[in-house]
Amino acid sequence: MPGAAVGRGRGGRRAQPRAAAQSALLTGACPSPPPVSASPAGLCRPAPAGHRSPRPLPALGGHVSTAPAPSFDPAALHRESIVFNALDCTPLSWADETYLGKLAASGVTAFNHATIVSQGYDAAVASIVGWQRRLTETDGRIFQGRGLADVRRAKEEGSVAWFVGFEDSKPIGDELWRLEALHQLGLRFLGLTYQNRNFAGDGSGETANGGLSRFGRSLVRECNRLGIALDLSHTGERSTLETIELSEKPVLVTHAGLTRFVASPRNKSDQVVRELAARGGAFGLAAKSGFLSPDGLKGPTGPEVFADNIDHLVDLVGIDHVIVGTDVGDERKYSKEGMARVRRLYPEIPIVDDRLDLDLIHPVGMGTPADLPVITDVLARRGYGADDIRKVLGGNLMRVLGEIWGEAA
Repeated sequence: MPGAAVGRGRGGRRAQPRAAAQSALLTGACPSPPPVSASPAGLCRPAPAGHRSPRPLPALGGHVSTAPAPSFDPAALHRESIVFNALDCTPLSWADETYLGKLAASGVTAFNHATIVSQGYDAAVASIVGWQRRLTETDGRIFQGRGLADVRRAKEEGSVAWFVGFEDSKPIGDELWRLEALHQLGLRFLGLTYQNRNFAGDGSGETANGGLSRFGRSLVRECNRLGIALDLSHTGERSTLETIELSEKPVLVTHAGLTRFVASPRNKSDQVVRELAARGGAFGLAAKSGFLSPDGLKGPTGPEVFADNIDHLVDLVGIDHVIVGTDVGDERKYSKEGMARVRRLYPEIPIVDDRLDLDLIHPVGMGTPADLPVITDVLARRGYGADDIRKVLGGNLMRVLGEIWGEAA
C-alpha cells in the first residue's frame, strides 16, 4: 500500500541473464556495463547471515553489510531491468561520443535530463532545440521520449529515451500558456523552484520558507492537467508540503538527500518523505557525498553511504517509493571556477566546501554516468531482493509516471 512502511526484501528470485546489456546501437560494439564488483575494494564484502553491522568502513564511511551473498547475479539483473534515472545533468557541450559511451556502459534505459537549470523562456526553448538536433546525430542511439511507450521501446531496441526536464519553473514566468507550449516541445518533468523564490513559490535556499503563491497553485493545477511531473528537489519545505497536498497527482523529489543524515535545507525531512509517499509519490536519492553524510566533504565516501540513505527511506515509507535520481552528469563539466560560482550563489547546497575539492562531490565509484551498475551492486550486497531492486531501478518511477502522464505502466 502506498505510504506503508515495509521491511526490505531479502534474496528474491534469481535473475535470468540476458545476452547483452544494451544493443550495439549505442557504441557500435556491444560492451557490457562495467563489472559491478569494480566498486572500491572492501566496501561491500558479503558476510555470514545476520543483522547488518554498524561497524564503519575505514576511510570511506558507511556500514559494512552482513547480509548473505545475493542469490542472483547483480550484473545480469541490471542488464535485464528497465533503468530509469530520474536526473542526469550533463550539459549539451559535453554530449559527445565519450558521453554516449558512458550511457552505454551504464545500462540506462531512459532518463530525465536537466535541459535547463534556472534560465528564461527563450534560453529554455533554445536548449530543447539544441538537444533535439544533437539527438538526430546519434543514429537512433538516443531519441526523445514523450511517454512510457518510449521507455519500453528503448529497452527493446537497446537505445536510450531522453526526456526533457527543467529544474526550475523560471521559463514559465507568470505566463501559463508557456507551459503548454513547452509541453508540446516535450517537457515532461518540471522543477517548481531552483533554490530561490520565483513566481510559483520559495526554493530551499530561501530562509523565509514561504509557501506556494497564487500563481504557483495555478501552475500545479496546469501541470496536473497537461501531465507534467512536478519535481520538488530544490523547493523549500513549506512550498513542498503545500504542493504535495494540492496536487491531484503524485509528485516527485527526483534528486535530494535526507535531513536525517545531513541537516541542509537542500535535503528533505522525514515529514516531506512521508507526505510524498502517502500521496503516491517517489523519492530519488542524489549521489552527492555532502548530501549523504555529514563527513561527505571531509574525505572520500563510498557507495555504502548511499545504501545507508536508501535503507532509511525504505524503513520510513517502503521500497515502492524509492527511485534512482543520481544527479550525476558527465564529470568533465566540473571545474573549480564553476564550483566556486555555485558556492557563491547557493552556499546552502553541500556539493563542495571552501576547498572546492572536486573529488569529493560524488561517492567513490559513483561519479560518472557510467556508474549506475554500482547502485544495483551495493543494494544486492546490502540484502535487497531482485524484485525490490528492479522497482528502485525503474519500476517505481514507471508506475508513478503512469499516474501522472495518464498511461499504463
